[in-house]
Amino acid sequence: MLEGLATWFLNNYLGKYLENLDTDQLSISLLQGAVELENVPLRKDALRFIEPSIEVRTGVVGHIKLTIPVSRMRSEPWTLLLEKVSIVLGPQKFNQYDEEADDLVRLETKLAALDGIEGDWRAAQDGEGSSSSGYYPVTSSWLSYGTSFIGTIVENLQLDIRDVHVRYEDDVTNPQQISAMGFTLESLAAQTCDEFWSPKFVHRDPTLGQLDSFKIVSMTNMAAYLDCPAERYSDLSPSELATVLSVSNTTSTSHTPRQYILSPVSATATIKRHCLGKPLNSKKQPRVVADLQLDTLQLG
Repeated sequence: MLEGLATWFLNNYLGKYLENLDTDQLSISLLQGAVELENVPLRKDALRFIEPSIEVRTGVVGHIKLTIPVSRMRSEPWTLLLEKVSIVLGPQKFNQYDEEADDLVRLETKLAALDGIEGDWRAAQDGEGSSSSGYYPVTSSWLSYGTSFIGTIVENLQLDIRDVHVRYEDDVTNPQQISAMGFTLESLAAQTCDEFWSPKFVHRDPTLGQLDSFKIVSMTNMAAYLDCPAERYSDLSPSELATVLSVSNTTSTSHTPRQYILSPVSATATIKRHCLGKPLNSKKQPRVVADLQLDTLQLG
């Protein structure tokens, strides 16, 4: 059951973004409660759900680690670590435009939204004890183990992302000169907490009126820059890309110094989310309430 659960989690949350994610070869390390993947490339269409005209020219996640508390799965959170995330984006070239693929991306985005609504309904049905009328994907028969249990795992997931560099290179607007912009991020961490903002493993029961989830998110040293003119990084190998785009590498290889339009800034946010699956028709009941504490911004 544990291997199936880990496989489902990686495929469902990472599989649509990562290329060659071979979850069939999960190692025996699962018995120790950890799954580790190294140097996993990004799919070309990984970010088209944001904007279909943007494609991933090259990208790699240097280290992925999913930690599972095998003997305490109902009392301690899973932890997902992503390190050395290096991505180079670019505009999709006109001669490479695929109208059918574009329509498919838009359809998948709508289906994902519908799936989220169905997931909330499924959890409510499971909580009422009406398992016979619940909705379960035929590809995940093991979900009968308990959708509320799976929902608790996902809601309590601790996310830790380190060393992120996302760069957009434009070689279409002016083919004679590449321009680039991007942002870097030293770390981003998110964890679940209770209504008093104390980090803990939370069991939330919607049937008892427990409809709010609480998260604490901390961001360290996010910066944004412009390179004009810029060197082309999209042709680099994954190992070269990880070195050049590492957050610790603060220099630019282009002919002009990197121009930071936002100096490194850190922030902390507390987020309260109302998880009712139905539309909120009252202006007095927001879906998300966030309190952001931001360091002083220095704009270039």
